[in-house]
Amino acid sequence: MKKSKLLLHIGLLGTLLVAESATALADETELVPIESLKPAVPMVKPDLMGTGGSLILSDSPESPKTEGAYYRDSVTGSFRVFWHHQNMTGGPLTVAVAVTNESDEPVMLFSEGIGLATDYYPDVAGQMALADFMGNHAAQKKEAILQPGESYFLTTLAEDTYTASGIANFTAYTQHGHRDATVTVTTLGYKEQPVNPLDVPILTKDMHVRGTFPHADRTGTLEYNTSSSNSLIRISSAATGQWSDSMPGEYEEGWNAIDGGTVINNGNYGVMYHLSVAINNEEAAKRIISVYDNPSGGAGHYVIGWGKDLLQSPYVDYHNAWKFTEFTVNKKGKTVSAELSLTGGAAGPQTLYFTNRAVK
Repeated sequence: MKKSKLLLHIGLLGTLLVAESATALADETELVPIESLKPAVPMVKPDLMGTGGSLILSDSPESPKTEGAYYRDSVTGSFRVFWHHQNMTGGPLTVAVAVTNESDEPVMLFSEGIGLATDYYPDVAGQMALADFMGNHAAQKKEAILQPGESYFLTTLAEDTYTASGIANFTAYTQHGHRDATVTVTTLGYKEQPVNPLDVPILTKDMHVRGTFPHADRTGTLEYNTSSSNSLIRISSAATGQWSDSMPGEYEEGWNAIDGGTVINNGNYGVMYHLSVAINNEEAAKRIISVYDNPSGGAGHYVIGWGKDLLQSPYVDYHNAWKFTEFTVNKKGKTVSAELSLTGGAAGPQTLYFTNRAVK
């Protein structure tokens, strides 16, 4: 038995609204050459803590050529699913997340934010899905009561060569006793919805990553001192190697439930960074603070939550930085909450630059 939630029409409506918002922002957004922000002093790296439920990452095969399942694993209680797949099957493909109750008692499934999008450009799909998710992920909604053997489907329809990108938070409880419940999550693509998603064979992986990770969020405090003039911090830098500039606690080792191997989510796709940004004004007068985002690892479209604002970038590459906010602080400084994640289809790291100048 199955419970299916077709979010195609809702997802497309959200896509159109986000696209209109992104276009408006693109007309008003300032891009500056990255060289104009240099030299910049590296900021002190904060210690990040893994928080939230587990993360299921589905990005392999990234460009499936046939129907099939991409990843499958069992999780308990709260979890997030992030998926990013480009349809290369030659025709329309439904890309879905299926949640199956394999226990012998009813399970209640709640969502706490869902972001879905399809687009010809993979990074645009990633931006729209993340913006959709960040715009509604505070509200909890009952999605289904799954009887033993039943599945819930969250679906989007992707035309040939289009990318389906999504991010969704879920929590599973037992109906009796309201205890954390264990469910099986399958990401898959199909022409006709299967009766049982657990029967769909897993496709062979490619060079990209699929896996399950202990925590879906990172929290920490970032400090910018005005006496440092121009400063920078890299977020979603490579976990290891010559290009790594990662922060303490930024990366966690995950596992691939299909082959049993360990994996690293380079870029932390699907991971939300919740940062408390403390602006320490060390001058004797008010200062104007400007903050920029530079995709020093490549290019793409990005989303940042800053205070109460949800901000979306135009297309920006590593030659430029997106000025996404500017504000004045008094002699006491200011603390702002920030939320960001690397969008599907965009390359990391995201390098944040902080500058300040006198108020005229």
